[in-house]
Amino acid sequence: MSAATDTSTQDEDAQAQQEKNTTREDLLVRRGQIWEDLDTRQSKRRVVIEAVANGEAQVRDHYGTKHSTLSISRMHRHSTGFRLVEPGELKYGVPTVSSDETAQS
Repeated sequence: MSAATDTSTQDEDAQAQQEKNTTREDLLVRRGQIWEDLDTRQSKRRVVIEAVANGEAQVRDHYGTKHSTLSISRMHRHSTGFRLVEPGELKYGVPTVSSDETAQS
């Protein structure tokens, strides 16, 4: 195998992985993202993505006590799915700028 063929095979593998790790709404699932369970029985359970591979996400609950695996196919805006949580929605865990820092900039 030549180096060019080897590189193109790697590119195709990377492309296939990216497609497996993309939701129906064309959102790429990445490490560190926070997703909310839309099932009303879960009382707004949120999970943090720890790792993503082969169409599956390794997650932990927002408090870091439980770990599980989610299929990327479940990560869509539907009553049994998950939605991506925007940083502005979080009440904690997001760096904020103090009024002193804002005045200096």
